[in-house]
Amino acid sequence: MAAGETISESLFVAAIDFGTTYSGYAFGNRNDYKDDPSKVAGCHWSMGSQPGLSLKTPSCILFDPEQNFDSFGGEAEDKYTELAQDEEHGDWYFFRRFKMQLYGKEELSKDFMLEGENGLQMPAIKVFAESIKFLRTHFEDHIKNKADEIKPRDVEWVLTVPAIWPDPAKKFMKEAANAGGIPNSRLILALEPEAASIYCKNLPVDRTLSTGGRSTLDAFAPGTQYLILDAGGGTVDITVQEIKDDGDIKQIYMANGGDWGGTKVDEAFDEFLTDIVGSDTVEKFRKDDKVDYLGLCREFEVKKRSIRPDSTAKITIRIPLSLSERFQEVKGVSLKSSFKSNKSMSWVGDKLRVDPDTAKKFFEEPCQRIVDHLKDLFQKGAVVDTDIILMVGGFSESQMLQEAIKSAFQSKTVIIPEDAGLAVLKGAVQFGFNPKVISPRILRYTFGFGTNMQFRPHTDPEDKKHFTNNKMYCRDRFGKHIGRGEPMECGDLTNTKTYNPLKENASKIVLPLYSSRSDDPQYIDEEDCTYIGKFEVDLSDVTGPDRDVEIGMKFGGTDIAVEATIKSTGQKIEARYSKLRAL
Repeated sequence: MAAGETISESLFVAAIDFGTTYSGYAFGNRNDYKDDPSKVAGCHWSMGSQPGLSLKTPSCILFDPEQNFDSFGGEAEDKYTELAQDEEHGDWYFFRRFKMQLYGKEELSKDFMLEGENGLQMPAIKVFAESIKFLRTHFEDHIKNKADEIKPRDVEWVLTVPAIWPDPAKKFMKEAANAGGIPNSRLILALEPEAASIYCKNLPVDRTLSTGGRSTLDAFAPGTQYLILDAGGGTVDITVQEIKDDGDIKQIYMANGGDWGGTKVDEAFDEFLTDIVGSDTVEKFRKDDKVDYLGLCREFEVKKRSIRPDSTAKITIRIPLSLSERFQEVKGVSLKSSFKSNKSMSWVGDKLRVDPDTAKKFFEEPCQRIVDHLKDLFQKGAVVDTDIILMVGGFSESQMLQEAIKSAFQSKTVIIPEDAGLAVLKGAVQFGFNPKVISPRILRYTFGFGTNMQFRPHTDPEDKKHFTNNKMYCRDRFGKHIGRGEPMECGDLTNTKTYNPLKENASKIVLPLYSSRSDDPQYIDEEDCTYIGKFEVDLSDVTGPDRDVEIGMKFGGTDIAVEATIKSTGQKIEARYSKLRAL
């Protein structure tokens, strides 16, 4: 354990990794963590109709026609497939890979809807909440067999989220967890690449693969900088960190990345198939043959894992008979008679055999996007001396991506842990025991409150001018407290600013919180500004003419708190956070 490490007093820490393609939970016991931080347990799921067991299950959820929860994971996938076989699926609600529908959402309304596989829609908050509830209750049932009676207060929950998600999406996930039975008092968020780096820091040396002859123990010595490439199914999350002298971690470059995850490989295969049979055939196949479509998706999910840089054999993919039938209906000719075999692919019975070079091209776009982004990143001043790349996440298990990274960055040391796809899940448990292990963080956004300030003639827009108590103010000004790119220690207070109620008899000060991608925003309605939520400072017990309040922000891990102090008395006032406007 690191010097001065503070261990959570909870008996258990349980973490939920809610992924685009796969999800799961893991947990640890406090006493076990003290002895060996890498001792993390999980639940082994059957892979539905697929053979084998895994610590994750497909991110799929099924609701009945009345929108009641039915099943989750491989079980939901199989049940929906059975319904489709009997043509009884039309009014059921089935969602798969739905996490990415939150990607890039700077605002989320309470009536934000998710679209299921058959076009039916449900409120997103319910879909996510029921998914989290299922994983929570599954853990509680699982742990009953391993321990005496466990009370809710005995468990600290960790929910992983992409570091590149904007704050509204992270707040949305907290609301979903609350609705799924995990109260805020027992919940913390973990940023996915940070959780992965904690897992790797705690790995024994002999469980790590590396290139360049450098061991993990060596690589994570104090002062070492490393880039974490967390390549998942949907997003690629990147951050750059350094090991401090006490063994804790500090961030040295803000989180960044994009939607270049493993599902882009699936999309490339879809485009390949569409080129062969036409978009109208594919659309009809997806709509009318759900069983076969999901079966084809499952088959490719398995096949793509066998595509390697040194592959010389053709990739064989079974094409459902129904796809050929849909082609005949749409085109008026048989698929085989219109198909011209060539060097890159051939048709044998009901199987499509694809040349290895063609199959490798399915990986081309996401791999190139990741490589190009890393090349730009390594030009940044704070990152230029970083010579270690730590690859984690499910997509990092792909040898195609591994080779693309190693080939493009031959002077770097590339480390790929044995369980790259489980690094986030297991690291999140370790983070739950010691959330302060990562500090400071580099802020991705500028934070401030929407406020009224003295009007500046010839600078502020006339339509923002208003008069209160015979004074001229500008509404919607951005009261900046801390800027993007600045380091923020966990629990430290930002620069404070003085606020006062515009009306003398006001019982509270309302502080709407905004983030911005700009360094120095002036107004809260600028394009780069996003509303997060609001804090309220209760002034009902504060009397007298001087009601000025000193306000500062605290970044406690992945959350934001506000500290309010009455200037005239030094009295501390609770700044209560109101839920997101949208929820």
